[in-house]
Amino acid sequence: MVRWEREERLARAFLELADTLVEGFYLVDFLHVLTEHMLALLDVSATGVVMVDAQGRLVDVTASTHTAHQLEEAQVEFDEGPSRDCCRQQEQVGPVDLTRSDTAVRWPRFTKAARTAGYAAVAAIPLRLREEVIGAVNVFHGSPAGLHPASLRLGQALADAATIGILHQRLAQDQAERVGQLQTALNSRIIIEQAKGALGASLNIPPDAAFQRLRAHARDNRTSLTRLCQLVVEGGVSAGTFAASQDRPHRS
Repeated sequence: MVRWEREERLARAFLELADTLVEGFYLVDFLHVLTEHMLALLDVSATGVVMVDAQGRLVDVTASTHTAHQLEEAQVEFDEGPSRDCCRQQEQVGPVDLTRSDTAVRWPRFTKAARTAGYAAVAAIPLRLREEVIGAVNVFHGSPAGLHPASLRLGQALADAATIGILHQRLAQDQAERVGQLQTALNSRIIIEQAKGALGASLNIPPDAAFQRLRAHARDNRTSLTRLCQLVVEGGVSAGTFAASQDRPHRS
């Protein structure tokens, strides 16, 4: 990405992360926007987001890849990992070298899963406004020293902007809507997983490839990812809509 493209993308990122007081706001779609900008602007291999629910429990919401999403789920299931520590300590965790033996002692099951997935470094960036932490963003890299301080500082700035956007949107809701917002995000995540599975099976492609095509189609057509996936699940959009040229049968 050349300098002017990067500056343009950076400006667009902060504008989109501030634009939450809109009709039809979907938390999971908003967090997808955050992960896309982090992938484009930071030197990272993958990103994932967990949120803190009303009971203080971590809930995995979204990730940039299927593999990263599995690692977010693993952190919640194992009750260990950078996201948990980040939310509890209310500060950035890492960057952590996943190849070190002391990391395997600190997070034994998470570290094993992350190394198996091909990642060698991780950091967790808090979604935080002053003393309130509402979640965390994990960033992964394939190299032990791949997460640079400048990238993490920019990641924190993007996370701060996203947090302010989410909290502003919550202030516009009544209490019942605030409690239901995260549940709606979880329902959206389930719909997205179903759409990934259905599209992957129809086109005979891996879940990550199906997810990327869904995201690209939503972005190119300026539509909600959640709404698009709902249509895919309900059969309102055919799998052929997402077929690349190599997927389509050749005519003799």
